[in-house]
Amino acid sequence: MLFQELGKLKRSSIMTSIILVAVGILMIICPKQYVNALVSTLGYGMLIFAAVMLLDFISGRKTLMSYVSFTGALILGLLGIAIVAFETDVVKVIGLIFGLVLVGDGIVGIVNAWMYARRAGRKGWWVLIVLNVLMILCGLIVLINPWWNEPTMLFDVIGGMLLFSSIVSIVRLFYLWPIREA
Repeated sequence: MLFQELGKLKRSSIMTSIILVAVGILMIICPKQYVNALVSTLGYGMLIFAAVMLLDFISGRKTLMSYVSFTGALILGLLGIAIVAFETDVVKVIGLIFGLVLVGDGIVGIVNAWMYARRAGRKGWWVLIVLNVLMILCGLIVLINPWWNEPTMLFDVIGGMLLFSSIVSIVRLFYLWPIREA
């Protein structure tokens, strides 16, 4: 039972990374005239995903993890409403949120690499540290935003960094995964 749940978690993580790669590529190749439509689609997608998470909370068992998921759904729903309502300046807000998420994910990745991969004696655990430091630098670049002030350029940068972060997530999953399949 535990191994089935871990397998589901691994497949879910890999599928999430694949979807993020597709979204990153879509953000990079999106022409200038379709950026606003893609931003609106992102907002509506966030609203739909938040609604599904809320319905899952209502129909499921009320455990601590369910309440954490419920809180995440509420935050996601509020962000979706903000994206749909404030469509003109939302790309900068998306850049700010994405930069903060990159920095936070990089810090968590460094801690996980140091705590688990190094202690487990995995060879090449320092690669995770380097990749996560690069991810923190990418997040800081998006936060500082020194070179671009046009939404399409910021969209391209966010798409490229989304590709990089999803690749780092896949590498992190394989380095930190506790079960080695023979």
